[in-house]
Amino acid sequence: MGKTEKKTGPSSGEGLTGNHCKVRLRFGRWNKLAAGGVLALAAAFFGWEVYLFAAAEEQELTAAAFAGYGVGFWLLSLAAAAACFLEVKLPPRAGRLISWAVLLLLPLGSFIAVDFINSTRILNFSFQTGLANYLCYLMVFAVIYALSRRVWVTALAGGLIFLVFGIANYFVVQFRGQPILPWDIQGFSTALTVSGGYTYEPTPLMTVMAMGYLLTVILCVKLDPRQEPEKWVRLAERSVSGCLAAFLFVLLFPVNVMSTLGISVWAWNQKTSSEITGITAGFFANIQFLMVDKPEGYSAAEAEEVSEEASQLEEPEPVGDPQTLPTIIAIMNESFTDMAATGDGSITLSQDNLPFLHSLQESGDVVWGTAYSSVYGGNTCNSEYEFLTGNTTAFLPTGSKPYQQYVDHQQTSLVSLLKDTYGYHCTAIHPGQASAWERDEAYEYLVFDEFIDVTKFDVHRRLEHGLTSDLSSYNQVIYEYEHRDKDTPLFLFNVTIQNHGGYEDEDYETTVQIEEAPGEYPQTEQYLSLTKKSDEALEYLIDYFSQQEEPVVILFFGDHWPNLESEFLSLLLGEDSSDLSFENIMREYEVPFLIWANYDLDGEEIEAVSLNYLSGLLLRAAGLEGTDYTNYLENLRQTLPVITAMGVMDSQGNWYKNGDSTPYDDLLNEYNILEYNNAFGGDGKCMETFTLRIPFF
Repeated sequence: MGKTEKKTGPSSGEGLTGNHCKVRLRFGRWNKLAAGGVLALAAAFFGWEVYLFAAAEEQELTAAAFAGYGVGFWLLSLAAAAACFLEVKLPPRAGRLISWAVLLLLPLGSFIAVDFINSTRILNFSFQTGLANYLCYLMVFAVIYALSRRVWVTALAGGLIFLVFGIANYFVVQFRGQPILPWDIQGFSTALTVSGGYTYEPTPLMTVMAMGYLLTVILCVKLDPRQEPEKWVRLAERSVSGCLAAFLFVLLFPVNVMSTLGISVWAWNQKTSSEITGITAGFFANIQFLMVDKPEGYSAAEAEEVSEEASQLEEPEPVGDPQTLPTIIAIMNESFTDMAATGDGSITLSQDNLPFLHSLQESGDVVWGTAYSSVYGGNTCNSEYEFLTGNTTAFLPTGSKPYQQYVDHQQTSLVSLLKDTYGYHCTAIHPGQASAWERDEAYEYLVFDEFIDVTKFDVHRRLEHGLTSDLSSYNQVIYEYEHRDKDTPLFLFNVTIQNHGGYEDEDYETTVQIEEAPGEYPQTEQYLSLTKKSDEALEYLIDYFSQQEEPVVILFFGDHWPNLESEFLSLLLGEDSSDLSFENIMREYEVPFLIWANYDLDGEEIEAVSLNYLSGLLLRAAGLEGTDYTNYLENLRQTLPVITAMGVMDSQGNWYKNGDSTPYDDLLNEYNILEYNNAFGGDGKCMETFTLRIPFF
């Protein structure tokens, strides 16, 4: 009896069935090991930051600020270590109430951590913006709690998810210039294949948030009630949490309450958009764009009517007459742009980084000009898709990756036209992993006969800053040409990789400097030096094919801009990079293009064109008849020479943001109807519009 009283009485300190709480320190072996592990981890984090601070050429923090960080970090670390020795026993009801209070507070803490890591404008957020973000976090935490019904598990899993997301987003913005978007999750494997070329340096704020996360988890473990409540209570908690998650899902997506709370997406500048809306709210707001909506008034009958109108258009005049089927080569050069041209005299380089390209432009023997890409700093596959299909990503959900999302069935394209109508053998070459952007599958649906990835190169691969050089890529192009079946015309599509970011190889020799600020922008100067190598490789390629007797036509264009120092962009564009006008934003999507042939071309400068039009121009240079669709696009180009995911430019040079009303809405919707029918028409696809069965010759 006495033992029973001692076990259940308040004086025992058990307090599990009574109304008393007890907090004490317990210095057991496991507690000491946990505290030691926390301090060891803290020492590793702090040592890393001290090393980075000491090694940095330019300090982002003053010595005093770094010392302040050190004091704060170690106070937090000691608190986490001390928490390991806590033993907290709460009455059941109090434990449940505290659990729910913690559950409601965890999303707020994660929200603050993620946005501080990413330096958003969180301190200036309105109540509505903060609420929208909080609801997004709460939805995820509610799901985890419904599954686990443990506060510490919820804190561990939910906190880890958002901490990793926040840190990953920080580095993605640094490398790509754009935040993580929902469709990027599908490209995770691709991201891994290209991640090795970047330098990852955690900020002091990251280590503080990591230690704060660890402290939170430890406290949740200590506060979590040890005694299981009755079955009906457990069921009620799971039900309430699950219903809350479901309610928030409906509220955030089908109902789209985020729009009501002022969360809107700037498709043309996702980085700034996420800074204004919050990282997670911006991420979830983009989910609405995952579904492809039918164009206004779309039906199979309407598509037939537009197709019939397209069939009445005249065939554009060719700009080349090779007399026989030429070898066609299309080269999409990674991150290739002409900074000097974009800067329009705002910068002076120590030497011309693109002398050969400029000499071709001045020769009058090529078709050349400025093309506009739909992507910035990455997402090469979108540029490929626009060029090969003639479809624009402007009509697809914001940030779509067509290769991964929509190219899941056989597609009509430049490849299918050349192969099915003219009998070309079509080969794709890319010195990366075949699975990147799921090219291995996408190229099959685009009906390429062969795909040569990095594992299948027949020539020696020389590296430039750790990646296959353009010269090596072009040697593989030459190899394919020399080993072709001479009775079968050849189409080669080469996507290079040399100029892929990041541009932080300290051992790479910089040969091109910015005279206004030599050495101040090392990433930019490394990039410019790489493009000089690209220019030399292009000269080598053109020189080789200029000596061939058989007709050869080459299209060369960049896929998108590189992601460089924001301060350099301000210098280049004459405007703060964080507050660019829309016209200046579009300058960041300019890439050069040219079409060269070893036979006579009607030379022409085209001031502006988007990538979806380039395949039509290439067909004209090859002297080949296109489809009704390519003819339609060439006709459309006269009115709207630029149609990108960011915006539209008319022939008068007027820009319109994507989503804004324009005087050309009916014309754009007509194009959208044809594109939708081409990509998603299924059994109702107007095949005669996108194919050509009678050869021109």
